[in-house]
Amino acid sequence: MVSVSGVQVHVLRLTIAVALILIIFLFFDPIGFASESLTNFMTPGSTHVVTHLVLFHFSKSADPAAVRQACTRMLALKDECLAPNSQHPYIKSISGGKDMSTEGLQDGLTHAFVVQFENHNDRDYYVQHDPVHKAFKKEIEPIIEKVTVLDFINGEF
Repeated sequence: MVSVSGVQVHVLRLTIAVALILIIFLFFDPIGFASESLTNFMTPGSTHVVTHLVLFHFSKSADPAAVRQACTRMLALKDECLAPNSQHPYIKSISGGKDMSTEGLQDGLTHAFVVQFENHNDRDYYVQHDPVHKAFKKEIEPIIEKVTVLDFINGEF
């Protein structure tokens, strides 16, 4: 038989009690204290990142250099668009490029960009108020024939 001192027994009991309390709060949240981020962590695929899909149809008469410049400017918005309070970039990521699909379903769309925002508020500020974004839209207007925009949260149907 293994001899266990009184202190070791108390430490073991305390460790088990703390572990049980954590399990109860993490999985059952009896008094509503689980944070939203913890809930998202525990729910696979759950996130509030807003994905903003932008599809451009540049006009056929647009100068290729102007199209390249517009695409470069679009990608630069990640660092140029600043949150009004912190003056720090608030766009999580931007990626994009020229269409290369062989399916023939583009309906004239030539370029695609995926912009990710941490939340709805950041996306709403970008779409409705951001002066850099507004200036960009005005700047490329002459070479754009059509723009399609879709926003979604991954896994929400």
